[in-house]
Amino acid sequence: MIRFDELPPEVMQAMCTPMHQILSHTLLPSSSSQPPTMSGSLYLGSLAAVMDAPMLRSHNITHIIQVLDAPWNPLSEKDGFSLYKIEIMDDRTVDIRPYLEGASSQIERALRAGRNVLVHCQQGVSRSASIVIAYLIRYRNMSYEAASSLVRHKRACIKPNSGFVTALHEWEGAWKGVGSGVGPRPGPSRRFTS
Repeated sequence: MIRFDELPPEVMQAMCTPMHQILSHTLLPSSSSQPPTMSGSLYLGSLAAVMDAPMLRSHNITHIIQVLDAPWNPLSEKDGFSLYKIEIMDDRTVDIRPYLEGASSQIERALRAGRNVLVHCQQGVSRSASIVIAYLIRYRNMSYEAASSLVRHKRACIKPNSGFVTALHEWEGAWKGVGSGVGPRPGPSRRFTS
């Protein structure tokens, strides 16, 4: 039996909320010949978020990164969303490292184009949180601790599994030039479908 009576109220609230905004629109630096542009916003959520297309549209979400061990998505390109799928299980023995660079670069491209992105898994707790943390380490130059703290502040229920945490520390080391000295492994080459 699952018990929720010992969970802090903020964790309960987060688990019952389909998605949370992690990064809001920001003004991107521009060259002297180009006017400044706004980045998109980054959201983190659960499967419930993608079950509510009107909510996604109300937040102007156009790009979805699905991190599930299911080959389907309730939304598709014909619904007006660009999809990027990572089919992995939430298990500490799963190696998430091959997917971090591809997912992070997809998020960065969409945000730089002014698009809003949702990263989701089943509950928005482990897999999708790990991808968002990896993005913050890679493209926002954050440490694992700072990225994890930011994401937890925005979505209190996040808790990447221990295998993902180890992979994220290695990822941080690779981008900070410390740790194992092994750079990020290239992952499967996928792009958003549109």
